[in-house]
Amino acid sequence: MSYAKLEDVAERLRPLLPTVAGSGGNRVDAWRTLEITLRKAGYEYRSEETASLEDCAAFTIPERRLIVLREDVYDGVTKENVFSRSTVFHELSHIVLEHAVTLQRGPIGQHRFFEDSEWQAKALTVAIMMPLAACRSVASALDLAQLCGTSVQAATYRLDRLTKDKVIPAKAGGVGLFD
Repeated sequence: MSYAKLEDVAERLRPLLPTVAGSGGNRVDAWRTLEITLRKAGYEYRSEETASLEDCAAFTIPERRLIVLREDVYDGVTKENVFSRSTVFHELSHIVLEHAVTLQRGPIGQHRFFEDSEWQAKALTVAIMMPLAACRSVASALDLAQLCGTSVQAATYRLDRLTKDKVIPAKAGGVGLFD
């Protein structure tokens, strides 16, 4: 699935997701998405001890309609931790994109990058968390990260990708840290 198609999916999905009060609709609420929205859609979640999932922050078992989160990731969601928030939206992306398996990604090199379920989920996560309108309205990646509750690295990637694809003009403010 191409970036353009994933943008379209995000634009259609975003109005269905709760946002953090006082964010002007720019920061999607990961906790309410996990606790309310996904439950209404018939999904449950459980948290597992960090030691039992040391190589994995979370995974989804679609046929059981179950999301499994590492305990520290769930705790981070309640504290608006950036990594934890993005993990929830990453798993939501697998569900929305109807990826049958989210643990076994298949051998590397046997498909094009945009056919890879992990690449698709990451790209959709970024599009959900940082909507086009927000990307257009900010002066820098730092501003975007603060507005949408993401890392500066993710915001930089998002703005660079949109600029490269000529969706938005380059930001005069750059990243916003020391430039």
